Amino acid sequence: MPRESTAVVLGGGGLAGIGWTIGALAALEESGVLRLDSVDQVIGTSAGAAVAAAILQSGSAGAEYDKAVRKNRRNDELAPATALDAVLPDVLAIHGSDDPVAAKTERLMRLSRERSRIDPSRRRVAIARRVARDSWPAGRFGITAVRSDGSRTVFTSESGIGLVDALTASCAVPGLWPVVRIDGADYIDGGTFSLTNAELAREAGHVIVLQPMPELPGYATAERQEVLDRAVTIEPSERARAGFGSDPFDPDVRGLAAVLGYEDGLAAVPAVTSLLGPLRTSSSG
Repeated sequence: MPRESTAVVLGGGGLAGIGWTIGALAALEESGVLRLDSVDQVIGTSAGAAVAAAILQSGSAGAEYDKAVRKNRRNDELAPATALDAVLPDVLAIHGSDDPVAAKTERLMRLSRERSRIDPSRRRVAIARRVARDSWPAGRFGITAVRSDGSRTVFTSESGIGLVDALTASCAVPGLWPVVRIDGADYIDGGTFSLTNAELAREAGHVIVLQPMPELPGYATAERQEVLDRAVTIEPSERARAGFGSDPFDPDVRGLAAVLGYEDGLAAVPAVTSLLGPLRTSSSG
């Protein structure tokens, strides 16, 4: 990509992350500093992939924000059958082990098969409700997932995989949601080893990262850190983190998180304006 190009990286963070990211992007859009469909590259991981797909399809973060905060739309999400606090110690133990990434992935997939207790087809239907249709939006949009061997996959419109399948794989949080099989290969959440996968934006001249949850310790890479160091990174305020509560996968938290994200998006307007101000004319076409 050219030096003047702009990439937006949307990280993972459960339903709280979905709501918060929608709110932050709505504030940036309404402030006239950033429209997701005007940038050169969008990278979505887990919650961030779901948000990007919905906004790129509708063309408006504000429209998705309105949906997120309406009471009659807050609880159309599928809640996990297993409580987060029941599975989190096992997930953290796997991450804290000395196993290689491939072995950790195998263990995390086994945990999902043993503990998720959600029918895969039911989960896919829930993911499909997050978007208007099962077709890729225009533009350079990548959705991350992790294969059974621990390697990262980036699905795009050229992968020959449907949008809903790609999103279901990217959002397959270990232990909570089923492993996703696509064309004979198994996948889990794209945020399993990095909640941003920010290094995928390394070719962009300007990078904006919306990061609802902090990166996992132990998996940092120099390439990812180089991108994060030069990016404008937007994270939840202390007020927002408190509002997320103890379970970011609780469907009731999505609407409140969107409102809190809107506040954080407004606070980030000066930083994003400083980065993109000279590019706004060319970026918006």
